[in-house]
Amino acid sequence: MGVMRMTGGALAVAMAMAAAGCVGGGSGGSATPSSTVRSSVVTAPADLQLLCASEAATRFGAPANEVLPVSSSQTGSGVYSVSLTMGSAGSATCVVDDNGTVQSVEKA
Repeated sequence: MGVMRMTGGALAVAMAMAAAGCVGGGSGGSATPSSTVRSSVVTAPADLQLLCASEAATRFGAPANEVLPVSSSQTGSGVYSVSLTMGSAGSATCVVDDNGTVQSVEKA
């Protein structure tokens, strides 16, 4: 079997064609973003997560720059649970509603 050699132009065309095949979607599956597991969980809006972080810092005396939201999920209609890390102060869970009312903040 002989080795096939390509000139620079032919190689560039072959690489472009191969790359174009990769853009088309891979395996040919018809999964849409709405059918993936990742998009099935409703998370709290960013402003509500930050509100929870601020409230936890105030209530527990933790440095505000160390209190960060790490996850959140909707627990009811317009109600969210936000998990927070507070650096050396540990972790906490905050429950907040769509109106920005913090219902509870508890150390985990």
